[in-house]
Amino acid sequence: MNLKNIFSQITDRLDEIDQDREIILKLARQIIRDCSIAIKSIHRQEFNAYEEKIREIKDGHVQLLKIVEKRPEFFGGYKKTPEQEYIEALCLHAIINEQELPEPGTSNVSEINYLLGLADVVGELRRYILDKIRSGNLQNLEKILEKMEDIYTHLFSLDYPKGITQELRHKTDVARGLIEKTRAEISLVIQMNQLKKWLKTDKVE
Repeated sequence: MNLKNIFSQITDRLDEIDQDREIILKLARQIIRDCSIAIKSIHRQEFNAYEEKIREIKDGHVQLLKIVEKRPEFFGGYKKTPEQEYIEALCLHAIINEQELPEPGTSNVSEINYLLGLADVVGELRRYILDKIRSGNLQNLEKILEKMEDIYTHLFSLDYPKGITQELRHKTDVARGLIEKTRAEISLVIQMNQLKKWLKTDKVE
């Protein structure tokens, strides 16, 4: 086969790969946007809106995987961010509603992307706690903090090379800092609340 025919075949294949890449990028962007909306719905306690959006995310993820699996050597990395965001939305919803966390296999997400997404849940739980503090709702703050600490403890226990876990160690370190700040803020608001009760009782007497 001469070079002209060889390059003609390769060009046709590269054109197909490039077209698939454009589809993947569009799907990935949509999944990321939808995950952001789903997470906002959780914080707003709009769980029907969350369920509707999570179904759209699941369908988009299935489409994404079908194209990625055609050429995983080219497209494998494009799953990373949308899968992390997907897991973040699923796990945040489960923790806040005191449900079991989704298993990696049931969501068809890679193990590493699952862990990276779970690490990001710590930040969203901190946001959830701060929202509750601002609204004056102090119930279950320490229970949510315990969930944050539990996630951190399990992430910290993973001792694998960076080539496997990617930026998980950095995200774990960030989670530790967020937990420490959140613990201090919860302690402060509880102390302030107790002081207010004491002052109120003292005035009555």
